[in-house]
Amino acid sequence: MTQHFQQHIKLPLRRVLLGAAASALIMIGGPAAIHAQESDPAPVPQSAEENASAPVSAPVTASGQTAPVEQTADAAASPEDTVENAVSDADKQPNVSKPVMFDPAMVTNLARNLAKQPFVNPHRELPEALSTLSAEDYAQIRFKSQRAFFNPAETDFSLELFHPGTMYDVPVTINLVRDGEVQVIPYSAGLFDFGKTGLSGNDFSTQNYAGFRLRYPLSDVTSNDELTRFLGASYFRLQGQGQSIGQMARGLAVDLAGPTGEEIPVFREFWIVEPKDGANTITVFALLDSERITGAYQFDITPGNRSQADIKAHLFFRDGVEKIGIAPLNGMFLFGEQRRRFFDDYRGEVHSSDGLLINNGRGEWLWRPLDNPQHLQMSSFLDENPIGFGLLQRDRNFDHYQDLEKRFDQQPGYWVTPKGKWGKGHIELVEIPSPSETNDNIVAYWVPETKPAAGGEMQVEYSVTATRDGTGLHGMAQATDTRIQRLASQGDEDRSGTRFVLNFAGGDLDYFIKDANNLRADISASKGEVRNIRILPDPENGGVRVFFDLVNAGDATSSNLRVFLLYQNKVLSETWTMPWAF
Repeated sequence: MTQHFQQHIKLPLRRVLLGAAASALIMIGGPAAIHAQESDPAPVPQSAEENASAPVSAPVTASGQTAPVEQTADAAASPEDTVENAVSDADKQPNVSKPVMFDPAMVTNLARNLAKQPFVNPHRELPEALSTLSAEDYAQIRFKSQRAFFNPAETDFSLELFHPGTMYDVPVTINLVRDGEVQVIPYSAGLFDFGKTGLSGNDFSTQNYAGFRLRYPLSDVTSNDELTRFLGASYFRLQGQGQSIGQMARGLAVDLAGPTGEEIPVFREFWIVEPKDGANTITVFALLDSERITGAYQFDITPGNRSQADIKAHLFFRDGVEKIGIAPLNGMFLFGEQRRRFFDDYRGEVHSSDGLLINNGRGEWLWRPLDNPQHLQMSSFLDENPIGFGLLQRDRNFDHYQDLEKRFDQQPGYWVTPKGKWGKGHIELVEIPSPSETNDNIVAYWVPETKPAAGGEMQVEYSVTATRDGTGLHGMAQATDTRIQRLASQGDEDRSGTRFVLNFAGGDLDYFIKDANNLRADISASKGEVRNIRILPDPENGGVRVFFDLVNAGDATSSNLRVFLLYQNKVLSETWTMPWAF
């Protein structure tokens, strides 16, 4: 596999990554309304036709229908009562639309038809009371856990909603699929505790929701842990047992870090299928939209020690796209043990992932440590039919982080496993200089060699697994630490250089250390001269420590480095690889 680096792009960064998006409402015609579980009776939900003529202000969906207006908390009924009321009154009101039975093809057809229509910007101007909320104030708006959807007697899953506000300015339609029937969840302020924001008396009935989260007892049978959340643009998070909220995944990346600027797709509507009794997987369908692309997504989410989302995406292209990123993963890297940039911080390391692991189509395992570079840095790993890739958090030692709030030592890494043959393309890693941990400045994704054309479509399947450090993905020794030291020149003829100190541990390495004479490090550099190679056993951390110096013997500006361990001719470790700018 060929690794291409050398794009130290000195460009002004106009929020290359950040920016949660939202969108206009999309609904299937005539869905029933559903409410959080309460015992008070509710009025019969109106049909789309009735809502269209109602003397109240209500948002209009892209299909021309009117979204349901606010149902107050006092008027909310249990989902079962609401459905029964709608059915029992059908004979009295012949103009009430019939229940819509859900079919996954509906979402695909919505995406296909939406791609044939002109793009409508999904962002909406929020009321000032919501748009001016700080991140801290927005965090005070919490869903009332006792109002969570799904019957606890039938499933361990529960559904909670997110309120719009601050950057979350896209009204997202949330539907439940119960017994095959589509039931839209109308906005209700009574579902939320507004804390000390002073917003509880406001009317936000036209705003809809910003997203949702699913909970599941991951820690033990009595817990109620966050399993996944979909909030902002096409972002989603996934946690397994013993993991805290960390990096994010996305539905799609479009022209990320490109010269024309990034296009940010959003999930405009969701259909969440209520799990059957005893089911350990929950299914979510989503409609994606952006200026040039629409898409129908299916997420089959299974909780566990390593929770997993199996994803199917059917994409439709309004227009051609220069670069599409499949299965994008977002991480944050401010600084790590290599100390290439200085931060005045009490913590030893600050990052949600510390490396990109790749299992390429030839079966080779590559480990690329992450960096917070001085300039935008893009690395491409050419491949055909990749086996897997992921942003991992290998360092699990709390003492290295000393952060009791973010718990970087517990945050998950994400591993992507393609399904089927993805063909030719490359895995692209984007590292964006960042002065703060609030920026998700790391993105990795697959870029197909063939560029999507206007009017075309694409189907892709893969899984995203929330893992801890990637243990179990392969049986070789891992590159666990990367430390770097600048070396001053020692004389007129001696050029300055850089010393690299790498730790490898795990696999069968300890077994072969006893015969150190036949243990060696294969080190190569595309430019520059490698000197002073040494291998030392590391009794403190296990495995071995590899030292080498890199000297720029010419006028090169950068070099691609590769290191792996062998015993005689047997490869013992994955390949550590890194671009280095002289």
